Amino acid sequence: MRVSVIGCGRRGAVQAACLAAAGHDVVALEADPSVRRRLRAGLPATAEPRLRRLLALALLSGRLRLTGDRTAVAGARVHVLAVGSGVVPGGLAVADDDAQAGARTAMLRDAVEQLAPHLGPGDLVVGRAGVLPGTAAWLSASLAADGVRADVVWVPDEHRSGHAVLDTLRPARLLYGVPGGAAGERAAAILDALHALQLAAGTPRETTLVEHAELVGAPVPAVLGAA
Repeated sequence: MRVSVIGCGRRGAVQAACLAAAGHDVVALEADPSVRRRLRAGLPATAEPRLRRLLALALLSGRLRLTGDRTAVAGARVHVLAVGSGVVPGGLAVADDDAQAGARTAMLRDAVEQLAPHLGPGDLVVGRAGVLPGTAAWLSASLAADGVRADVVWVPDEHRSGHAVLDTLRPARLLYGVPGGAAGERAAAILDALHALQLAAGTPRETTLVEHAELVGAPVPAVLGAA
């Protein structure tokens, strides 16, 4: 499957390398040229065990391509958002200060804006970070406002620090946060194809509503808005 990963920080580098290791054709979009240079040299920003070796193998195999050209994501069926956390939809406040929360919200918004011209009907936008409920709905509304018919789902990272590669390739479970009805069934089928390696290894798979999956690893709200 052709997959795009948006952002190549710690989360994105792990996702891109592991998806390529699972046999997918991965294009990783990173705007910062210095980050791309370091990754091509096998020097990710995180010292996660096994990541450097997996990254080198992915690049050598040709299954992973690093680029700053946003048009390169066109044709991917699944687009993984590997940026941002602690998003603040609808004015909710989190434990981070306002500047940090605003920056993270802007990162997700910018990522979706980059993707929008290159998304087709039935494509999946997959969130990974723990966020507040309503984030996926907010992203969906942003895409709908641009006339884009893609689905936003949430598959939260549940890996342990220092075990990100192993826990991504062999997770304790897969949790799909999908819409209800036929759209959710289609999304789950695509996610099954994305995680075929993990499922074949016997990883249990659970399905829930998007707003429940968003909460996994989410920041604890400091203020829930005016009553």
